[in-house]
Amino acid sequence: MKITGARDHMIVEFDHRCVKIYGELTTTPAFYADLKSIGYWEPPFERELISDVEKDEIVRRVLEQTENETLKIYFE
Repeated sequence: MKITGARDHMIVEFDHRCVKIYGELTTTPAFYADLKSIGYWEPPFERELISDVEKDEIVRRVLEQTENETLKIYFE
């Protein structure tokens, strides 16, 4: 899984598809991700709805992968 991003979003590559998760980067440093922004995959899969099971797995993997990083990610 690959995680990239900017001040207002992060892009997570998950099983060969990408999802853009909106949020806010603070100076702590921490990124507060908006769970409600996880809805559809990025192109070319933009018509595919992300299931609740997939959302849970994305969150779990992001938290697991960034557990020991300086930048903390929180889902709200």
